[in-house]
Amino acid sequence: MNDAVEEIKQKLDIVSFIGQYTKLTKAGRTMRGICPFHSEKHGSFFVYPEAQNWHCFGACNTGGDIFAFVMKKEGLDFKAALELLAEKAGVSLPSQINPAIKDQRDRLYEINLSAAQYYHNLLLNSPQAENARTYLNSRGLNEQSLADFQLGYALADWQGLYDYLKERSYSDEDLLKAGVIVRSDEGRIHDRFRNNIIYPIANYKGQIAGFGARVMDNSQPKYRNSPQTDLFDKSSLLYGLHLASASIRENNRAIIVEGYMDAIMSHQGGFTNTVACMGTALTERQIALIKRQTKNLVLGLDSDSAGEEATLRAIDYENQMESEIRVAVPEGGKDPDELIRHSPQSWQEILDNARPLLDYIFEHSQRGLDLNSAAGKSKLTDHLLPIISKMEDGVRQSHYLGKLAEIVSTSQNRILERLKKLKNETRNAKVTEKEAPSGQAPKNPALEEYALSLLFTSAEVTRFAYNLHPEYLEIPQYRELLAIYNQSAEKDNLRPCLDENLREYYDNLMNKNPANDNIEDKFYDLCLRLRERYLRNLAVKLNQALSEINQPETTEYQALNDQCVKVNEELRSVFSLKDRRNQKQRRQ
Repeated sequence: MNDAVEEIKQKLDIVSFIGQYTKLTKAGRTMRGICPFHSEKHGSFFVYPEAQNWHCFGACNTGGDIFAFVMKKEGLDFKAALELLAEKAGVSLPSQINPAIKDQRDRLYEINLSAAQYYHNLLLNSPQAENARTYLNSRGLNEQSLADFQLGYALADWQGLYDYLKERSYSDEDLLKAGVIVRSDEGRIHDRFRNNIIYPIANYKGQIAGFGARVMDNSQPKYRNSPQTDLFDKSSLLYGLHLASASIRENNRAIIVEGYMDAIMSHQGGFTNTVACMGTALTERQIALIKRQTKNLVLGLDSDSAGEEATLRAIDYENQMESEIRVAVPEGGKDPDELIRHSPQSWQEILDNARPLLDYIFEHSQRGLDLNSAAGKSKLTDHLLPIISKMEDGVRQSHYLGKLAEIVSTSQNRILERLKKLKNETRNAKVTEKEAPSGQAPKNPALEEYALSLLFTSAEVTRFAYNLHPEYLEIPQYRELLAIYNQSAEKDNLRPCLDENLREYYDNLMNKNPANDNIEDKFYDLCLRLRERYLRNLAVKLNQALSEINQPETTEYQALNDQCVKVNEELRSVFSLKDRRNQKQRRQ
């Protein structure tokens, strides 16, 4: 598979490929253009033909190779990006050469479909599902909604689904891979879901990737999901998208709600351009799925504290959407499904009057502050200015700077001065000769392998995993493995969560046995070295971009210079940490 990746990179020129998404013009040894991921007036997006990679120095502040570009732009995981690029490059993948691998994924989809049909039939016809039917009826769902979303019921039996699927000649291994059954520590096999209402979760094509389940008693947690499998990754799915896509395009607007019932009742009430994020944490991949359909997004998350926090965090995705995100807040603490059930027109009015997300954040940020006091005004300014400073639209930025000035009873000029001070706080010095190498730090896959091998095989370093960031890794497969590790609840055995394209990399890392003593120190030192390499390369790119603009009076030059100063400060911090650790080791 590594050969296939390298062959794709050789056959697809990154400049030509990215040029299909944004116009690139030559800027010295690099190519430059408007970032295809966020809205901007000045080109902060650079492509490096020699290194065959890219970097956005604007709101994204990230970069990578052609695989990282496709994964970010199209909202794909590594496997999907690999398949897309292989098709464009005319490269055959092992999964295409060996039909058995593709057949296995198809078989897992078949298992999930059979399970969904089994659960759905039980909900409609089984006497044991009477309580589930009564509950769903009390929530206002009609027969059409049950059919459209294929809701189901899992018996309280230990092996009802298992026996049903075994009759259809599915192996235990495939049933475990699909996540519909569980093998206990004692080796006993039983159904994953028992006495649950079942919500099949489909991908955008309508293929069932996994299941959500609601308990029928007072046990906790109230909701459970399928484990991460070859098909199911909750962060990459939106509940109901396969049913909502046409309506989203027709209305040129998507509504994201929080839970299954919110989405189902929305569709039943006529709001068919609605999907659910199945929790409160929106992800970049979910936003990318929406952006394929429309740039107009309304958040209708619950009004509880978790929903509020998710709404506030969504500000990070405005640049990705290239449009203003709006917020629809149900009144009286009601959830969307409750409001729609009793008054669909009220929900329609709330959607029609949805507020800009930043207005919502302004209001939320004022809670608990005494804005008659200097301390309260200063605290609000410190909180909101960093958010406003990220806005690419100059007109919108000016509007909110003026709004902030009015709230804290000061002039907009003073707010502008505070904003300028914020940007200049780290502008102390340029990179020294030692800290600014003339060329990029060389790739060293051994560093990445060593760090990941320690992380995957040594439980004692799990608590230090936050020191290793995916962007520090230059090999796309290792980036994807680290991202999956960070999202997985079962960090000691990632293999069942991986597709066939990543398993060979994972197996190689697991078999290295890299260390047996001072593991925590070794892992921390590796993270420092990888961070230093990443920052050095970023500093080189920034300095190169500055030299090619060479117009210090322009806004874009100042923005790049601000980033350069910040990177240099981070580099100095890394050097300082390394020096202290070296001194400590010499004393030992």
